[in-house]
Amino acid sequence: MTTPSTIDTVLFDAVNTLWHQSGSILDIWADVLERFDTIRTTKEIIRADFEHQPWLEPQLASFEISGKPVSDEAINAFWIEFDRRMLRSLGIEASVESVVSKVLPVFDGLDVLYDDTVDVLASLQEMGFPMAIVSNGVYQQRNAARMGIEKFSDSIIGSCPVGFMKPDARIFNLALWELGFSANQALMVGDTRNADVVGGRSLGIRTLHLIRYETVDESNDKISTLPAVVESLKHQQQEAR
Repeated sequence: MTTPSTIDTVLFDAVNTLWHQSGSILDIWADVLERFDTIRTTKEIIRADFEHQPWLEPQLASFEISGKPVSDEAINAFWIEFDRRMLRSLGIEASVESVVSKVLPVFDGLDVLYDDTVDVLASLQEMGFPMAIVSNGVYQQRNAARMGIEKFSDSIIGSCPVGFMKPDARIFNLALWELGFSANQALMVGDTRNADVVGGRSLGIRTLHLIRYETVDESNDKISTLPAVVESLKHQQQEAR
């Protein structure tokens, strides 16, 4: 019987694993509209958002599956155009400059760390585990830096900048290459079954499926709290002695 290799590095998903978005779409756009001295009803905001999803989703997906890097400038231009379209639907003709000064700052501050994130990352770093953040999304490097956790990660990879998204094997392989480890030495921790669990396991990466605020069967590679990652790896280190 082959003995599994030890876990030497940890890959983390970002949103709903290390941090979460505060506020609803209604609260966010109400805040934006206030900066333009405008008030709109809940129904008007929902209608505008709904109308623009058919434009937003394929555009965003094209960045994540293009197979080539997408510059921050291109991503910024995309979001500025989306925000201008939303504002136009809400009766506001906004210049690029006004979107940059009034809208983007609202969205920049939405991501908030979970209370246990810093302690977990600091513990794993102290235990000697190199770490990476592997996320489907944009601005993850910037988000991690703003929230003060960039210092814990040896690699931060977002799907839009690299042009492929989880569960695509290439995004995991890129993280492993940057860390200098093989798949059988890695642990992937995330909240999305298909992207994080199925994607990781397809390469031979061991996984922990994080399902917050629920009672889970931890013998089935599921956890309900982030500190359970530390406990799992402490147990591994104790067994190796």
